[in-house]
Order: sequence, then C-alpha cells, then structure tokens
Amino acid sequence: MDTQVGMKRARGAGRSGFVTVLVALMTVLVSGCIGLGPGHVDPEALPGVYRNEDTGAEIRLGADGRFSAIGLSQDDVEIDGGTAALDDFGGTWNPTPSNFVYLEPERDGISDIQLWTVSSEKVYLHPNVEGPISLILVRVEGS
Repeated sequence: MDTQVGMKRARGAGRSGFVTVLVALMTVLVSGCIGLGPGHVDPEALPGVYRNEDTGAEIRLGADGRFSAIGLSQDDVEIDGGTAALDDFGGTWNPTPSNFVYLEPERDGISDIQLWTVSSEKVYLHPNVEGPISLILVRVEGS
C-alpha cells in the first residue's frame, strides 16, 4: 500500500515538473521571439536612401509616398516571365501596420515588392513572401 502511494506521488511530482519545464520553455521561446523580432518602424522615419554597398543597388523612399529603385537585378525582384530586362523603376510605397512596406512599381510586369523594415537604418528586399530575402540595404548617411 505504501508503495502505491509513493508511486502516485512520484507520478504527480513528475507531471508538475514537466509542466514547470514546459512553462519555462514557452516563456524563453516567447521572450526570445519578441526580443529578436523586428518591431514596427514609424513610417515617418523611413524616407531616405537605402543602398547595398556590394551591388550598388539603391531604393529611395520619398516622404511623398513615392519610391525609385536603381540597379536592382532580376534576382532581387519578380518579373512576369522571369526574362524581361530590368531597368530602373519607380512607383509608390505604402507602410503596413507590421514591419513591411509594400513597394508598388508603376512599370508593368514587376510584382509588388515587400521591403522588410528592421529599423529605419536597415531594410531587406523581400520580393516573394514565400521566398528568401534577396538584398540587404542600409540607409545612406545624411539621407
């Protein structure tokens, strides 16, 4: 009889230990996700010039809601058919309530582009939500 009581206590202690470990793990994961994830960037802090030093590609976000893109490659944006020549282009940009800005090119054949706003100092070109980040751009000093 004492053995059965002892086994029940051991199982109960094991369950509460498991719950404690599970709660601690979830706390670490959630706090880690929140701490590492990008926060919302104030759209008014975004206008400026962002450049990739390696490729020279540049995106200029104007305070008037317009943007221009210079020197992007076909690997950086999605073009209908995938073979059209890519020239410099422009359009409008619209911030979202999250950490993305949508670049809406005026040129036919170029899909909308997501600009992931990590901060007002660094952005990532993310042309396809299901694909990888294609280019990192850093704010040009003084812009």
